[in-house]
Amino acid sequence: MKKLTALCAASLLCCTQVSAQSYFDELLIFGDSLMDSGNLGLRFTNRVDDGSGNFSTGAYAEIAPQHLGKALGLATNPAVGGGTNYAVGGYETADILNSINGTGLALPAGGAVARAAYLTEFPRINRNALILIDGGGNDFLNGTANSQATIIASAQTLIAGVTALSNAGGRYIMLSNLPDLGKTAAAQAQNALTPGYAATVSAGAAGFNQAVQTYANFSGANIIPVDLAGLISYVSDNAEVYGFANGSVGGFDQRYMCFNDGVAPGGTNSPGCVEHPVYGIDGSNPNPDKLLFNDGVHPTARLGAITGDYLIDVVMAPQVVGQVPSLGLGIARTQQQSLVQVMRENRWLADGDRLFISASGATGDEPTGGDQESKHLTLGLSRSVSPGLSLGAAISMADHELNTDGSEIAATSVGFSGLVNYREDRWLAEGSVGLNVVDYSDIDRKFSLGSQNLTATGGTDGHGWHLDGQLAYNMLSSQTVSLAPALGLRWLNSKVDGYKESGGEVSNYQWGEQSRVSRQFRLGMLANAALNENFSLYAEAFAVSEEEDADETIEIRNTNLGYSSYRLPSYQNDGDSFADVSLGAAVSIDKARVALNLNYNDEGEGRESVMLNYSRPF
Repeated sequence: MKKLTALCAASLLCCTQVSAQSYFDELLIFGDSLMDSGNLGLRFTNRVDDGSGNFSTGAYAEIAPQHLGKALGLATNPAVGGGTNYAVGGYETADILNSINGTGLALPAGGAVARAAYLTEFPRINRNALILIDGGGNDFLNGTANSQATIIASAQTLIAGVTALSNAGGRYIMLSNLPDLGKTAAAQAQNALTPGYAATVSAGAAGFNQAVQTYANFSGANIIPVDLAGLISYVSDNAEVYGFANGSVGGFDQRYMCFNDGVAPGGTNSPGCVEHPVYGIDGSNPNPDKLLFNDGVHPTARLGAITGDYLIDVVMAPQVVGQVPSLGLGIARTQQQSLVQVMRENRWLADGDRLFISASGATGDEPTGGDQESKHLTLGLSRSVSPGLSLGAAISMADHELNTDGSEIAATSVGFSGLVNYREDRWLAEGSVGLNVVDYSDIDRKFSLGSQNLTATGGTDGHGWHLDGQLAYNMLSSQTVSLAPALGLRWLNSKVDGYKESGGEVSNYQWGEQSRVSRQFRLGMLANAALNENFSLYAEAFAVSEEEDADETIEIRNTNLGYSSYRLPSYQNDGDSFADVSLGAAVSIDKARVALNLNYNDEGEGRESVMLNYSRPF
């Protein structure tokens, strides 16, 4: 589990970010050649260079699902060898459905059954499995989808597989749309011979995608849309930026030239293409990394890696956005801690009316490679309303920044707090309550698609509150030294409104509301020593038990597509126990008191803070 530590005002905010490795423990894959990791003994991409420039030998480069699997720490081995990848090159949607709950995994398509259908072998799906599925391309290539009715039938067949997986317990199903088939190397080559062919094929693919989207929205499954069509279009439109061959050669668009126009991985029936005269396998300087297509319809290793980056972002983006309410939880914690010193003075000093100012500023390094900064100011007063009883109120203002490798979050907050202290004999009771309003002015989510670094930007509002109280008993009758065991409860809450982001190209999302709760029981000791009438030291140590277990998901909608919203994991945290220690000193200057407070607890990766407090009687 990845941990994020953010020093936020009076405390170093610990934001526990669920990592995909810790949540998903299996990757199930169904589909065609774009997903096949070797069920036919190969992968549908170019071979890698053996060092001599000979691309006809050596291993096949990795494909997009394998990049996703590596990022998640999950295997993508072919099902024919006992793995969880049931995709097979050449599969139509009917074959995909058969591999899920039909006749089984046939190798090749229409051939002998090599393994039972997945749901025949495993009737219930692992609740923490991530499922990836695509299909439809071969329905067009083989002529199965050749009319509006048959295109719709193919879409229905694909969604039937999705529904079967969902009904069997599949909670997270990534469903890819179909790339624009008219903008493949095969279609463009055919279009040179038959003008208008590419446009016809493009229209068919668009109709298939629309039908899949429509039936998906009625399926009831938690479908996570994968905009493969949008991604390839984005890369193609930015081919020059990515370093792919671009522009016209001999009247033909280089973006639709291929690396290998010979027998493609799919066999002798694979559609043909125009091989690039320079970067093709038989060209003057063979280099598949300069081309989008390996053959007529399959991507090169480089385009596959970019697609892998996109798949990773689809899964990881919710976990980046899941940091926002954790920052809000830290803001609530900061607000509570800004009141601690004046409550401490009300506890140990004689009754009196006090104006107080609490301020802090800190920076720190993030375990994930980022850093954070915060600035905080609280103004308030505490008034003695009767012997042993003090009431107070405060207003807090703060700026917060959280910067990690995957995000930059900036927020400002205003908080309103009330506090109470009560003493009777040796009994000490105190508590505080507060509400804060937060402006998350900039939420920048950063990710990469190959060599291009993108930022999806948004902003939203939120609020939070805290409730804190403790009861203690002073065991000593000394006027200068106090020692009191204490029992406390701290309750923090953060809520963040939904928002829409932009700037992420194919990865722009509408994010739903989020909330986060922390509920802690605290058992410890309070100590105070007045060395003289002007100077005192204190120490406080608590054993803390976090009672809230969190297994959060967030509602998401891809704003580039018309799919219904879906949910993905955004935050996970198990209740834990940790130590919380504070040390400090206070000095009287004229009638005022200045106190310095150092706090550390080892929750998560640890938090630490430094706070300066000024109070003055009035």
